[in-house]
Amino acid sequence: MTKHATALAATSGLFALAMGLTTPAHAEDKPATPDAVAPGEIIVTATRRAEVLSKVPVSITAFGQASLDVRGIKDIAGVVRETPGIQFDPNGFGNQTNIAIRGVSSTVGAATTGIYIDDTPIQSRSVGYSTTNAFPAVFDLSRVEVLRGPQGTLFGAGSEGGTVRFITTQPSLDAVHIYARAEASATQGGAASGEFGVSITAPLIPGKLGFAASLWDRHDGGWVDRVNANPALTDQIVQRNVNFSDTQVGRVALKWVPAEGLTITPSLFYQRKLINDSSNYWETLSSPSQGRFPTGRFLSGQPNAAPDHDRFLLPALNIAYDFTGVQLINNTSYYIRDQSAQIDYSTLWPAVFDGTPFGSPRYNALAHLANNQRTFTEEVRLQSSDREARLSWVLGAFYAKSVQHFSEAVADPYFADLFGGVPPQFIFGTPLVDGLYSLQGSGRGADEQIAGFGEATFAFTPTLKATAGLRVTHTKFDGNSLFQGPVSGYQLQSPQSVRETPVTPKFALNWQSSPALLLYATASKGYRIGGTNAPVPLSVCGADLTGYGFSNVPATYQSDSLWSYEAGAKGHLGHAVTIAASAFRVDWKNIQQNVYLQHCGAQFTANLGKARSEGFDVSATVRPATGLSIDGTVSYTNAHFTQDVGGGALATNADHLETHPWTATVGGDYTTPVGAGSAYLRGDYQYKSTGAETTMTDPATNSYDPGAIRTQALHYASARVGWRHDVFDLSLFVDNVGNTHPILSRSINVVGVGSYQDITLRPRTFGMTLLLRQ
Repeated sequence: MTKHATALAATSGLFALAMGLTTPAHAEDKPATPDAVAPGEIIVTATRRAEVLSKVPVSITAFGQASLDVRGIKDIAGVVRETPGIQFDPNGFGNQTNIAIRGVSSTVGAATTGIYIDDTPIQSRSVGYSTTNAFPAVFDLSRVEVLRGPQGTLFGAGSEGGTVRFITTQPSLDAVHIYARAEASATQGGAASGEFGVSITAPLIPGKLGFAASLWDRHDGGWVDRVNANPALTDQIVQRNVNFSDTQVGRVALKWVPAEGLTITPSLFYQRKLINDSSNYWETLSSPSQGRFPTGRFLSGQPNAAPDHDRFLLPALNIAYDFTGVQLINNTSYYIRDQSAQIDYSTLWPAVFDGTPFGSPRYNALAHLANNQRTFTEEVRLQSSDREARLSWVLGAFYAKSVQHFSEAVADPYFADLFGGVPPQFIFGTPLVDGLYSLQGSGRGADEQIAGFGEATFAFTPTLKATAGLRVTHTKFDGNSLFQGPVSGYQLQSPQSVRETPVTPKFALNWQSSPALLLYATASKGYRIGGTNAPVPLSVCGADLTGYGFSNVPATYQSDSLWSYEAGAKGHLGHAVTIAASAFRVDWKNIQQNVYLQHCGAQFTANLGKARSEGFDVSATVRPATGLSIDGTVSYTNAHFTQDVGGGALATNADHLETHPWTATVGGDYTTPVGAGSAYLRGDYQYKSTGAETTMTDPATNSYDPGAIRTQALHYASARVGWRHDVFDLSLFVDNVGNTHPILSRSINVVGVGSYQDITLRPRTFGMTLLLRQ
């Protein structure tokens, strides 16, 4: 059965499930529609306590499951599209993507953005090849919260720029709730996609024991073709739609109340994502058309696929006990992530060693990469729960140890072909490892941290409150690696260690000038842990190192840190308008930066320079008439270096960080009664401006690439029309209505050699979604 047929069968299956498992809901039991809870009135736990979003003096965007559904959001990329001040663009390396909040982002070292599933951080450190975070799929969630600005006091080192929290649906002790979703879609010029998922929460012993369980499977059809473009080949077969992916998610949780005030919640979250091939296409072979009728063509010339398999398992145990006015919460978890990938070096090594993108007709070099992560996390918090008290507070202790192992092995049996058949030992003095590998390496990175933290808010008057917080952390990172083979030579990194004791304070004032308006100002510090560098092959990278002012790669790099200053307002204008706005300034120093050695393809990390990010973000929702809601956001981020780095060789104070300075969204939702139910129409539009000058486009830096371009502007629109009745919701949608194809990422193996490789938006996609909520 084809994937398209499977998706259609799943849609039919959902109808059967609904008819078999549900009965019509009573009026008081009907699930809320997306408009039932106004944006700005969702309950969040950004301060570790449940509060109405409009009363939290932090810049936050939050989406409940119904809001995610009506916007068609199924992953982190969709969340980012609707959120001001945050960007999520692919980095061009394999299938990896970076996340930036207010310009704070990095492809190296520890993460700058905290990623949480409930109370557990799951972000990864970049060790070995460029590892990025795993993001949970957007299914069976209570909500998603995006916290802008450093959250170091309550969320620790991984939240230097901000935090994204995926809050799962909790078990029910008193009622049965069913949520199911099926979808089928077709991509213009590509393959079909489909999904099916169901979530059930129900009591096993009313009031005492309940469960939550969900399963979800999604297939995303490909739309990039691939052919071995080596001109020496006479038989070139095009493989169609190679960049398809499959995602499976499963979750189960129990909630047990053995005694009054005591709640024990064990849970298990599993996710598996398989990407068949990279979405990179070659500019020289492709014709990505814009507009209404042409489909365009996206073609990669890589001889081999670049599959990526990413799996994680997250068991967790949450225990909460309510005293009189005080709550004790303990969260224990163990995050298990195994990632493996294949990158095709068949065009990289010829570019490095021979100045051409292709070797002999038989030449074939495959880099097999692996990264395994094991993270134990323990956090205990004691916090006040009396909402009427003048003093509210949180005290906590945190411990985490995260160990990552990485390996890279480039299977390269015909390496000698690059040198006219001369064996590598006669050129480099080193033969192929095990007679097969031109480069083989492995290593280990271990983060360990123990922290104590506290935050308190005191109400001087019913309207004026002050908040102070502090986190003191002792951190340790150990790293070691070994690389060998003719490309690297024998490069042993003996165990290196970095130890630090960072302190991250926070200060805030907020004034509830009226029940409908909150004004606030905050100053907070963020940081991320330092690390160690793997060696690079001096035999082929020495000239690049000298050009950047390095005689060798530094063995370690230290933490970087920033101070963020923010002022904001949240409130309501009558019942029709909800608004939230903030202005910020971020001063970032000792920045952990990637130093890419363009002519040998290697890289390392160093603490280089200072940067400043300034800007604002505004979001608003207006309900001008019954059934009509209009929402929008606008943000501006000016993130730039404030000093020359390496005498200007690495960066000048005219260079910007990789950002789109302006982003904006506008959306509308109209609902009207039709027959026994209600019809609705939803439209969304996103805009990103052209990027500013970076080190890649600045001729004054050694990173300058004459062929580089500034990040392109983006226009993205989607539309959905549907009908709801009782527990059912059926809709038709179009994503990327304008069929636009801006370059989201542009890279080249070696400057001046071969084709640039780009990543763009999925072409226009038509589909149908069926939802069931009981």
